[in-house]
Amino acid sequence: MVRVSRLATGLGAAASVVSGLTIPDVDENGVQVALGFDPTQAFYVAESSVHTETVNYDPAVLLAMGDLVAEPSNHTDVELAERAIYGADDRQNWEDGNYPYSAIGKVRWSNGVWCTGTLVGPRHVITARHCTPTNGENVSVRFSPFYYNGETRYPGSQVTTYIYSTDTSGSCLYGLDWAIHILQDRIGEQRGYFGARTMSSQWLNRDIFYNGPSPVGYPGDRNNGERPIRSGGSRLFESGGCGSDSPTLGNIDTAGGQSGGPIWEYPGTGDRYVMGTLYGSSSASSVWATGQTLVNAVISARNDFR
Repeated sequence: MVRVSRLATGLGAAASVVSGLTIPDVDENGVQVALGFDPTQAFYVAESSVHTETVNYDPAVLLAMGDLVAEPSNHTDVELAERAIYGADDRQNWEDGNYPYSAIGKVRWSNGVWCTGTLVGPRHVITARHCTPTNGENVSVRFSPFYYNGETRYPGSQVTTYIYSTDTSGSCLYGLDWAIHILQDRIGEQRGYFGARTMSSQWLNRDIFYNGPSPVGYPGDRNNGERPIRSGGSRLFESGGCGSDSPTLGNIDTAGGQSGGPIWEYPGTGDRYVMGTLYGSSSASSVWATGQTLVNAVISARNDFR
């Protein structure tokens, strides 16, 4: 079942302006982004301490790289817990901060906006494009792995570089809604990181996907986004529109704060691969950025920012 919660604490139904950021209302397709916002979570970073840059990747150049796979780190894995179902809501609180969950965390803007992200390299985090200050917003962004009532488990790191595609035409608004955030510190070497690969049609309509701590991450309707939530066993059922492999629709419960969180698959080999990031939801389905451009963007970012 898809459960849609419009936005997290403090945002109404209409488009909202948060410290210069306009958070869009439901679009013409009935899809709402899953941003979270809590003004009490705003934080200050000295202007001189972090200098950021923006890099735009061309989807055509990424696709020309071929059908590649980004491999994960070799961190010790832990077994997945059994799927838990609480009524019509497939989500459960999650307290296990070991790998792979140590690689998933909270993407926090200094103005109180938050999303979810996943380490896909030593200093590389994949999240949503709309979780990225693409319009010159005057904010700092920080990634906190396995954020749990604050950075209580592991230290986080400031984002220094934002990588994304500028193509928002048609379904590519959803299908290319990924971004790679480059961190100041190599925290992925301690926490571990996921690989990335595409999802072929054989993976659709099968209960094999897991959504990082949650669908996915830090929904504002649970613990005010202060603790991770995980869901397992949901399905993805349709792909295409921005190319043949993105976006992908699923029946996964979502709420504000989960934008950018991973849909990931466990192949039974001990590895973890991100196959998509959450854009948002309609009343009928959750919407995920997936596909080869996402995978090749991860590989390019690893090569460009070591």
